[in-house]
Amino acid sequence: MNRNYYIKRISALLLLVSVISLSSCKKFLETRQYDRSNDANFYKTLADFDQGVIGVLAVHREIYRMHWLLTDMRSDNTSVYARGGARGPLSKSDFDNFFLTANTEHINTVWISSYTIIGRCNDLLGHLENADIPQASKDQFTGELKTLRAASYFNMVRFFGGVPLVLERFANIDDAYQKPRDSEDAIYTQILSDLTSAIPLLPVDRNTGVNIGRVDKGIAHTLLGDVYLTRKDFPKAAAEFKKVIDMNQYDLLPEYMTLWATGQQGNKETIWQIYFMADVAGAGSSFPSYFAPLNSQNVLLLPGTGNPFAWNSPTDDIYNAYDPTDKRREAIAEGFTGQNGIYYDFKYMKSYVNSAFGTGDSRSGSDWYVYRYADVALRYAEALNEVEGPDNAYQYINQVRARAGLDDLSGLTKDEFREAVYEEERLESPFEGKRWFDLNRTGRTLQVMNSKLAPDDDPNTVGPSIPIQEHHKLLPIPTVIMASAPALTQNPGY
Repeated sequence: MNRNYYIKRISALLLLVSVISLSSCKKFLETRQYDRSNDANFYKTLADFDQGVIGVLAVHREIYRMHWLLTDMRSDNTSVYARGGARGPLSKSDFDNFFLTANTEHINTVWISSYTIIGRCNDLLGHLENADIPQASKDQFTGELKTLRAASYFNMVRFFGGVPLVLERFANIDDAYQKPRDSEDAIYTQILSDLTSAIPLLPVDRNTGVNIGRVDKGIAHTLLGDVYLTRKDFPKAAAEFKKVIDMNQYDLLPEYMTLWATGQQGNKETIWQIYFMADVAGAGSSFPSYFAPLNSQNVLLLPGTGNPFAWNSPTDDIYNAYDPTDKRREAIAEGFTGQNGIYYDFKYMKSYVNSAFGTGDSRSGSDWYVYRYADVALRYAEALNEVEGPDNAYQYINQVRARAGLDDLSGLTKDEFREAVYEEERLESPFEGKRWFDLNRTGRTLQVMNSKLAPDDDPNTVGPSIPIQEHHKLLPIPTVIMASAPALTQNPGY
């Protein structure tokens, strides 16, 4: 199968996914609008199952189109504000200022899209059990689907806490509405079960070449390591990250900014990336136009690329966190000169905005990294330090620092190294949806965010305008979901 054929298939499937997702608002645990007999008749051949798995991958685009809003925007790294007093739509500001309610837009999308993925995985796994296809293909599809289901539940449990644990399709949709929330521990137990059973079934090197975008062992091991790290099971986290390193499939790119250059899909640092396609209707991203500063049309954004929204703008806080010699600071531009000849000191992400290609909103080929090798190196260093101290962890944090042009670290205590690696994780991937989750899993959310309070009219707000509380770590369950599933209970504080 060549890459162009794969792209055409996933693009066509995305259109179908979008229609089904929109029709599922009231049936969030039901995955299809036709009966099980028709479903069974569809999944017969190897090509049928392959198409089904690609359809699941396509829905991940819907999750990651706005992932930055639910993660980076709630952290101290980015803001909806643009310097100069411009303010984005109220719904975007609500994420920035923690004014969220069960009716805030975009929260509903992540819930529905996640259960669309989970439901499709459940359907396919059920049909695979008796499928008349080669065992090797059956194993591969099973491994992919269990990993994708685990990834969806990992996002959901970190966003919402305990959620309904659904592992098969309901025969009667009315039964789905009566499914209550399961505990966080139950969700994590299932995630671990899915990943540990999936890994032996997955190929070592699949997410490259003609198979770009598919799930492989590197993705599953990295995800499993991140789950263990979140659960503070540091020995197991270290073991999983070390397996990724020892695979010798990944390495750092020589230059940091190359990560976002055109044509870098599937580069050697990529472990898991959500791929978007330029000028394919419904299959592109909007990152360049979303993140471009105001007044940058026809300057930073080429004509036809879309209008600049100035969402997810880098804060002064993240910019000033870099050493002036740190090459990663180059990913943040300090300003630009507009068509009118006026210089605007509006910070923006060069990594995304300068990679703009494709015409119009939601038609860019700018991709989203879920995991890179640098993330694995830093997380391994973090876990290893917790297990045995920093002596053997230095080489992994220092290889990331070396690419950034920084001196090696040495002579730190275990506590000092912990703080150093936390900071390095922030500086290495400030705009890839990790900071908010990292603050939560390390227990620093309230301390960090409440130390950076800013007035509501601050054009470069870092933290919220009033102190956030414990319940702000989770999102509210959307009203439309609560209305359709009376067995659910709302998160405290909403």
